[in-house]
This record gives sequence, structure tokens and C-alpha cells, in this order.
Amino acid sequence: MKYSDLVKKHIEKLYDGVCTIMYYEKKQGIINNTILAIKAENVKCRLSYESNKQAEQTQSTASQSQIIKLFLPPDTEIKEGCKVIVTQEGETNAFICAGKPLNYGSHKEVVLELEKRYA
Repeated sequence: MKYSDLVKKHIEKLYDGVCTIMYYEKKQGIINNTILAIKAENVKCRLSYESNKQAEQTQSTASQSQIIKLFLPPDTEIKEGCKVIVTQEGETNAFICAGKPLNYGSHKEVVLELEKRYA
């Protein structure tokens, strides 16, 4: 067994969530010519949250940023700008893939941003 296969096996034991990956596709007859299409469902994954220690001072308030990373199996196809819905520990959240996926032999890492919802 190769080292990367061994690492992959242990990383997959940490996956405690599932996600749905969706892309915008062009389609004729739609007002804006795009629809949100599901590309992968029930993909095992894990979310990781990291807070930036330094607060950013603005004129009115100080704010801290949070880095959200999604860990996926290495064979999962995911692109920048796609929508990802993650269910982990009973909580479901919608995210936008903010960066290009980092590919490793044992897993993929993707930086996510929480999807903004407007009232």
C-alpha cells in the first residue's frame, strides 16, 4: 500500500459531513440563460473553521475574519465559484467556493465563503 493511500484512508475517517456541489450552466429559454445544476451529491467531506487572530480595524468597528476550509476526497470535481451545500453535525449551510482547490494525493482542500443572503 502506498503512503498516500494510507494517509487518504485515515483522512476519510475524519469526514463527518456530506455536501452537494452545484454549478451554474447555460440553458436556453431561461431569463438569464443560466440554471443551477447539481454536479455531485452526498459527497463525504469535512468543514474546518479557523479564526484570524488579528482584528482588522475600520473607521467604526474592529472585525475578525474567519477562514472556512472544505476537505474532500481527491477524485471530487469542484471549481471556483460553484455553490456548495454542506451538512455537518446537524447543521446545513450554503457556501461559495472562493478559491481554486488545492489538490493533494490524499485529499482536496477548498476555501469557502458563506453565501450571502439578502432579505
